[in-house]
Amino acid sequence: MKSFFLSLIVLFVFASCQKDKLCIDGVVHWGGEPAADGLGWYFLSSELGDKPVKLKNLSTEYEINDLPVSVCLIKTKEKYQCFCATPLEVYSIAQIRKR
Repeated sequence: MKSFFLSLIVLFVFASCQKDKLCIDGVVHWGGEPAADGLGWYFLSSELGDKPVKLKNLSTEYEINDLPVSVCLIKTKEKYQCFCATPLEVYSIAQIRKR
């Protein structure tokens, strides 16, 4: 019985350490040159409240303005500092494809 509880605790710890992926549809946008106070490449989705978010590892293949994509994201702890009311959330791309 003791080993059952121990294995249950170990299973719970490993399960809670997995990154949560959020798979959604949205659009990649160009927000202007960051050196000139623009946002650079960002992502919009109604499932994220139509707030722009930065994509940490966006490939140049997907750097097309108004490109509809399906993407699986993992939220990072990073914030993108911009001339916005609040810093943007930063997400890492686990999977992406054009729609």
